[in-house]
Amino acid sequence: MRTHMFVLLALFLSVSALNAPSALAAPGDAPVAQAAAAPMDFGSPPSGQIPILFNDRHVYAKPDVLKQGRVLAALVRGGTIFIPLRSMFEQMGATVSYDPADKTATVSKSGAEVKVTVGKPEVIINGESRPLDVPPIIYQGDVLVPVRVISEGMGAYVQWVPDRRLVVVRYLPATPPPTEAPAPPPAPEATVAPPPPSPTPNPLNLGGYVRSYYFTRQNASNNPGAQFNFTPGAKYSTAGVNQASWNTAVALHGDWNFPGGGWDIGGTYLYANPMDGPCVVPANHLKGKVCVTQVPPNTNPDDTLPGFTLSTFDEAYLKYKAYGWNGTIGSQVFTSPWANPADSRLKPATFLGADLGYTTPGGLTIEGADMFEFENRTSSDFTHNTLLTSYPAGAAGMPANIVVNGGNGITTNGFVYGKLAYNTPTAVGPTVFPVPGSASVDLNYYNVSNLVNMWWGDAKYTFPGALAPFIALQGGTNQNSGQSYIGKVNSQAYGAQVGFNPTKYLQFAAGYDNIPWHTDTIFLPKGVTCSNSSYQISAKATLAYLLPINAAQCFTNPNGTTQIYYGGWASPYTDSYDSDPLFTTSVSQGMADRRAAGSSWKVGLTFTSSNKKVIFIATDAWYNYGNALAPEKTNIWVLDGRYRFSHVGTGPYHGLMFRYRYVQRSLSNTFCGAAGTTICTPNEAPGTAELGGVPFFKYNRAQLEYDF
Repeated sequence: MRTHMFVLLALFLSVSALNAPSALAAPGDAPVAQAAAAPMDFGSPPSGQIPILFNDRHVYAKPDVLKQGRVLAALVRGGTIFIPLRSMFEQMGATVSYDPADKTATVSKSGAEVKVTVGKPEVIINGESRPLDVPPIIYQGDVLVPVRVISEGMGAYVQWVPDRRLVVVRYLPATPPPTEAPAPPPAPEATVAPPPPSPTPNPLNLGGYVRSYYFTRQNASNNPGAQFNFTPGAKYSTAGVNQASWNTAVALHGDWNFPGGGWDIGGTYLYANPMDGPCVVPANHLKGKVCVTQVPPNTNPDDTLPGFTLSTFDEAYLKYKAYGWNGTIGSQVFTSPWANPADSRLKPATFLGADLGYTTPGGLTIEGADMFEFENRTSSDFTHNTLLTSYPAGAAGMPANIVVNGGNGITTNGFVYGKLAYNTPTAVGPTVFPVPGSASVDLNYYNVSNLVNMWWGDAKYTFPGALAPFIALQGGTNQNSGQSYIGKVNSQAYGAQVGFNPTKYLQFAAGYDNIPWHTDTIFLPKGVTCSNSSYQISAKATLAYLLPINAAQCFTNPNGTTQIYYGGWASPYTDSYDSDPLFTTSVSQGMADRRAAGSSWKVGLTFTSSNKKVIFIATDAWYNYGNALAPEKTNIWVLDGRYRFSHVGTGPYHGLMFRYRYVQRSLSNTFCGAAGTTICTPNEAPGTAELGGVPFFKYNRAQLEYDF
């Protein structure tokens, strides 16, 4: 295995031996002043901190002028509310001691003892160990613990109030019983055995989902080249045949947590079956086979779902998470801008390899990964392929101008990934939209073996204020590398997005992306031709360029040379998945999926109900893939609604969910005679292909899912 893989593996297996971060100052020992009789206001909290309303008194951690000696505030980081341990428990009448040697804090009060250790995801309450989702941290010299500790340790009532952006804590100590005259000694009786100890938390976590989809694609229309034609002997293109698929998947997930060490192992098995006769067999969906050779009015399957059986252990991993470290080795769901799960079908895309990251208490993250195999979302197997070097079901796959003998694709060795990121420690947990004052910056690098090198960065800042206006920027470069199996890639992308919340339940966003065109003038290889009427390449041999889809590709000059138009972004792990990070990518397609240069705009409005059960999204996007040879415009608008039937908390959702998505897409200059086609010559017959594609397309996606 490659050297960098050994390095990541060695780092991953060594983190359990690491201690917590170097010793910081112990929490302060300033006494707690008694609360005043009337509510008091201490002004605005420092940036990044959230006020606590404790027993109706509004207090903050460290206002500009300290009042009451020690006061309180919450810090929300990574979706978890942290509260200052000493201040909070002393307000409740407990005593707090701290051992800086092992970073352990002990809270004592009559009838209760609570122990926590910085960096250890565990709380011990009256001798009983209970797991925490995240460990206690040291922040500005104080020990901060997840808010669960005070609710479970002392029985306090804790609530997040999103519309007022504060944490409410109420605590009423138990009233001692009245003193009575001593009762006469009871008669001797048999000794009663003490109650059994509380059961140890179950280290085994089981879950999963049942997910059922029904997809329909309307490709046929009254446009030439994509219309029904019942004339005897008529020829049909795939653009004239509609598609429909129904399929249901069951995914079972298990995870075993080793107590006290931060280690766990887990895995997921998924099975899907459309119960559709011979079409349950994947081989019957290959080009020319029985399930994909229908003619109108019959339909072909929508194999983006897919329309056949899946059976896979797509996750099997060993994981470590403690002291700021987070690492996984094995087959896993891996998330990054240009390699991600793309989980909008029966199963997510998954990767086989190792990933290791470290996040400092201040919000700085460094991460490295080596992924050497890939299981796409319509496959049951991990392979040394990508979406650009194979022929995955339901995806564009290998470029038509890259000719491979045997049609089996090209083997690659995965990718190496690095990330440096910073996120301000502000409240994002139970909220839906960006929190005022929050900022994030990410820098990502990919070396995809023998294909491309990618640099990608993005940044976002949300301004203070009731409307929470935000601005985001993104950009990167993409160049062919190594053996350059998919040809020459030379792409630069940049974009911007702005938005705000008109109400606390609505968010508006508008985005823009641009990828400049590039041209080369070359002599075409033998077996490759260029049409000066449709501006398309026809290849029986390899032309080593990443060419655009449904946009002008070439023009042959009178001197025999040919101009090649290219510049699109090569995305080996999101191509055709509409899951890339570009601001203007829409459901069904984006600029990276078209492999084309150009510019694009997208606007969207998102509604989220107060109980988070209803989410509705409406977007409209415009794409200009035109160049000096021919214009091409695409429009995509989307309606996306979902309803959750059960209570929605701050953690993973469990319960029934229904989701429905409608997509409408139109392309110009597809076929002569079709709407929006303007580049045909007078002697070309209706239906003659120009830039290709489906001139008018409708997509309906119904989803019923139960998560457990």
